[in-house]
Amino acid sequence: MSRMPRACLARTFALVAALAWAPLALAACAAPAASPSLPPGLSVAIEQGRLDVVEGRLVVRFENTGDETVTVERFTVETPTLDGGLERTKPFELAADDAIAIRLELPPSRCDAEPAPVLVRLDARAGTGEDATGELTADDPFETVARVNAADCLAQSVADAAAIVMPEHLRSTGAGTDRRAFVDVAIEPAASGDGTMRIARIYGTTLLNAEDGTDWTLGIDVAAGEAPSVISLPVRPARCDAHALADDKRGTILPFEIETSDGRAGRLDVPASDGLKAELYAYYTERCGLDLGAG
Repeated sequence: MSRMPRACLARTFALVAALAWAPLALAACAAPAASPSLPPGLSVAIEQGRLDVVEGRLVVRFENTGDETVTVERFTVETPTLDGGLERTKPFELAADDAIAIRLELPPSRCDAEPAPVLVRLDARAGTGEDATGELTADDPFETVARVNAADCLAQSVADAAAIVMPEHLRSTGAGTDRRAFVDVAIEPAASGDGTMRIARIYGTTLLNAEDGTDWTLGIDVAAGEAPSVISLPVRPARCDAHALADDKRGTILPFEIETSDGRAGRLDVPASDGLKAELYAYYTERCGLDLGAG
């Protein structure tokens, strides 16, 4: 039997090897399998109610306009002006044509960051389908994130100048409908630094007004390093309404209009302590002559 020439033998082995590797090469060049996409009809928005403002929470509202129940395994909320974002790892279901509002504790604000859209990254699936990972741009119709950032950063600038401290107790004279009361707010300047601020006014609330009007017009300048002082606010009921008292949410939170030396300006909400709040409610009741036990 004649032998195959060495060159021909080499070419034969090369051809066999090429044929053997061809399917693997084609598989490697093939397009990767498409990953699952987020369920259609799923959207998210950012909100905040009055009590959420007081409690320091953000509302993340999911809506499902699709035809199947959606399961969200986890999600995170990210935007440059919130330090660290928000996260929920507890799964929840959202039926077709349904919505859910989830409240999360707000992280501190970043005052050196530029605003950007709010991104919600999530793992979700429709029905019994496969989990998908993706992101949605949250709708923020009331510019809630920008408002939260502005309020937090104003508070930081104010703290560089002074602390605004509500009193533990209400000061008052007289009794019954002739009773008069004062909220003595302490201004405690920072020990050092170059922070300054101007307190232009304090706005009346749904429960409390100035004795001689609605707001307290002040025009007080405060700077770090100054001596402490007290602002005495004569208060009266904004109206004598038992329902307003029973439904109160923010009537004992005083909104200060302030401008600071670093250019920030706006309203800084300063709440009453639980003790002062109870005394203000009692004063409101007494001066208005309300009989809350009747009926």
